[in-house]
Parts: sequence; C-alpha cells; structure tokens
Amino acid sequence: MFKFFKELVDSVKEGMAEGRAELAQETADREAAQQENNAALAARLAASSRFENFAVALAAVYRQTFGPDLKEAHEAQRSAVHLLCIGIAPNEVEAWKKLLARDFSVTNGEEAQAAVAEIVDDLATQASDDDLALWAGRAAHLATGAAAVGYASAEEALDWLEPAVELAIGRFTGWDNYAQSFLAGERNAPGSNIVGRKLLASVAEKLLADELSPWKTVAWPARDSFTDLLASRTA
Repeated sequence: MFKFFKELVDSVKEGMAEGRAELAQETADREAAQQENNAALAARLAASSRFENFAVALAAVYRQTFGPDLKEAHEAQRSAVHLLCIGIAPNEVEAWKKLLARDFSVTNGEEAQAAVAEIVDDLATQASDDDLALWAGRAAHLATGAAAVGYASAEEALDWLEPAVELAIGRFTGWDNYAQSFLAGERNAPGSNIVGRKLLASVAEKLLADELSPWKTVAWPARDSFTDLLASRTA
C-alpha cells in the first residue's frame, strides 16, 4: 500500500513538473510572438510618413471606437501603430468590411474612391469648422479603412485624402481645436443620438489625454506646412 501511495505521489509530482514546463513554454511562446509582432509593427511605423500618420490620426476617433488600439499598445508596450498607420490587425478586417458596408455602402475600391471623392469635394464648401472637422474625419476613416481591408492601396487612400488634409491644417490649430469642432459637428449631424455622442466624446477625451495617442505624439502641422507634410510621403 505504501509503495502504491509513493508511486501515486511521484506520478503527481511528475505531472505537476510537466504542467509547469508546458506553462513556461506557452508563456515563452506568447512572449516571443508578441516581440515578433511588436518588431513588425515598429518597422511599419518607421516606414510610414508624417503625412500618413496625420491622415490616420484625423480618423482616430472612429479607429479607437471600432478597433481600440490604445489598451493593447499599453499591454504590449508598443506604439499605437493602428492609430498612426493605415493597416489594422488582421483579425479585424472582416468586421471592418461590414462597418464600411453599413456606414458608407462601400464594398470595393471603386465605391470607396467615389464615396471619398464625394465627401472631399464637398469639404471646401462647408461653411462651419464643425462640419469640416466631422467630414474630414469621416473621409479619413473611410479612405484609410478601405485601404486597411484591401479595397485600395495605402498610397491610393492617401492620394484621395490630400485635399482633406490641406483643408484641415488650414482651418484648425491643434488636436484640441479639431476634436472640439468634430464633436460639435457630430452632435448636429443627421442620425446623431445621445448614446453615440457620449461614446465619441469619451473616445476623444481619451485620445487627448493618453500618452500613446496620436493626438499626443503627432504634432498638428503649421498652416503653411502642407507642402512639407506632403513631401514626407516620398522622403
């Protein structure tokens, strides 16, 4: 009987040791995968232009709402790359396709280009800063989202957004100013509701405060700097 219990105890000890070894290996594998992913994202960010970073940041309220990256960036100890570069996490692509279809009736590149062009063409006639901020943000969200899911290339999306970016830096003085006008424009837009307004206001507040936010890490360009910002695409 004592031999039986000894063998049982030895078996349990062996099982526990194997379990600890497996857990340690799983932890090491996760850490290695995270480091590899962080390295890939860091390389993507390093390859991006100031123009891309600013254009994507114009859409940050929507991006942080539909594919929040700040929390993951803090946990992974990396930059909030998906709020600075056009690409999104691979597991979010199908969900974003549904969002583009739902919100803009866009399901391919031609529809995306036409929808962005329609918004951008109307921007110059927007009488109020509020409407300009809202629709510049929506144009940026649509264009960068379309490229992120593969409907267009990143370069095509940035081409579409050049007039919107030029208007935005000519009309606003900083992210605080832009955010205030964006939220005011959203508040008065058709289809706006109190739940959506509160959510977007909360996200904007976080973007203005979080140290990893593009609204903290990307400087708002000076009004006469559009040419330099545009040149960063080919630098």
